Amino acid sequence: MKTKRNITKLMLILLCMLLVISSLAACGKDVKDDTAKGGKPSGTEKGSDKKDDKEPSAEGGYSGSAPVTEEEKTFTILTTNSGSKLSTSSDWEKMTWWHEALERANINLELEIIDSSAYGDVVRPRLAAAADLPDAIKLPDKDPDMSYLNSGIFIELSDLIDEYGYNLSKQFEIYDSLKAEVTTPDGEIYYLPYIYTPHNNSRTLMVNDAFAEKVGKPLSEMKTLDDYYDYLVAVKEADANENGNPDDEIPLFMRAGMTKLWGMVWGLDLSDGGGYQADENGNIICGYIDDRYLEMLTFFNKLYTEGLLYNEFATADLDTQNALFADNQVGSLIHFVSNCTGYSQRIDPDWNIDTDELIIVPVEPLEGPHGDKYAYGRDVLGSIYGITTECEDPETLFAFFDYLYSEEIGILTWYGLEGKDYEVSNGDYVFSDEFLDNKDNYRGVNGFNFDGLPSYQFPGGYMATQSDKVRDISENVLNKHLMNPTVTFSYKLDSENEIIQEYAADLATYFDENLTAFIMGTKPLSEWDSYVETVKSMHVDDIIEVHQAVYDRQSAVE
Repeated sequence: MKTKRNITKLMLILLCMLLVISSLAACGKDVKDDTAKGGKPSGTEKGSDKKDDKEPSAEGGYSGSAPVTEEEKTFTILTTNSGSKLSTSSDWEKMTWWHEALERANINLELEIIDSSAYGDVVRPRLAAAADLPDAIKLPDKDPDMSYLNSGIFIELSDLIDEYGYNLSKQFEIYDSLKAEVTTPDGEIYYLPYIYTPHNNSRTLMVNDAFAEKVGKPLSEMKTLDDYYDYLVAVKEADANENGNPDDEIPLFMRAGMTKLWGMVWGLDLSDGGGYQADENGNIICGYIDDRYLEMLTFFNKLYTEGLLYNEFATADLDTQNALFADNQVGSLIHFVSNCTGYSQRIDPDWNIDTDELIIVPVEPLEGPHGDKYAYGRDVLGSIYGITTECEDPETLFAFFDYLYSEEIGILTWYGLEGKDYEVSNGDYVFSDEFLDNKDNYRGVNGFNFDGLPSYQFPGGYMATQSDKVRDISENVLNKHLMNPTVTFSYKLDSENEIIQEYAADLATYFDENLTAFIMGTKPLSEWDSYVETVKSMHVDDIIEVHQAVYDRQSAVE
């Protein structure tokens, strides 16, 4: 009996031990699950003395912040730098801001950077051969027919996004069209985006403030399209630049193709959306055959006839624009608001961002004939990048790419290094003279506006180089009136691509040719009805049907 009781007692002890071990294991599992859901492990801040039992890494602990991996890892990437030529460099070794990001992440990159002008010609044959590929590639285009992803070159990313996409998922929430744009009709995702921000860099009307004051049309009174027209007439009739020549002012300057941006004043997206947009009920329309477009053409034909619109608007390029600004001949234009500072400096090379009033000033959006009042944003999807099947550690590489979408990296790669390029004072960023002066392209050399890797335009990035007035108008006025494209890039079914490939290019050419012809009067506005009938005969309704199907499909992406 005693032996039996001892055995029973021993069994009870063993059972208790098992329960304790099971309880401890469950607690450990809870801690790990919390980290995987986005909780930031303690001690991961740079410079912290605290250490977790497990460093955050793609092997199971990455939670959206650095380091990405405990053991340094090296990856190869084929890419190009296609950011603004005015603010970027292609010398990767000198981009100290990006190398700081690599150090924090514990990642080493071997980049093969090819000049953007030749990138497509170099990369397409390599993709076609599908041999000796690097770990990741910046695509030469957005793979609209899905030929590259269907060839099996790139891995599907949905599981990696679910597991490691902490920062990318936040970007998907901020830009609600972005995830839909990179999702195939089958619901798969193969590519990571470079993300443009529509915030703080919208395209808007800018007016020469000195001209406005000279002709007695202050910007504070420029509220409607009629007010703006009165300003144009006044500039035309006066020697607004005070150079002794009353005939050299250009009241409205527009470069080739940019006249389309004026569609926003009539509530139309004639630019990035290709002329197609969703109305308030989610129905796709073509703005180029809308009666409001006829109203716009009538207005611009009047401007052209009266000499208020630059007479070479259909062919004018950047060199033309720069020359006209240098001679202080431009009265107004629509372009990215981030160019206001540069335009002011081009008019007056001695213009000082800290002490001088802006010469070219963004104005509150004009109220159009139908009450529309917009600044034009943009499609948020820029370049795309794929992780190839050659990559031996796609988890860590994806985690690193996700880290590049973090606010930490946004600040680092657009504002630079704290203590050197900026200080934070009372919550405001105060930039160094070296950063603002940008001598010898200082910002570009260090990595400002580099899009060779999956990342994003930090919403305040462009504003870092602007005057206080531009920042104030952009953040507190223009951002409240943003009009972004509703018909954006999409992956389509084969049958849909066939329709787009057959009809879209001819229609786009016809739209462009007739916009110029109607404005210049080589095609009279009385031929509007005939123009619309021709557009319909060119299968515009089939294009609308495709865009409607895609729009409905994208709207269902969660």
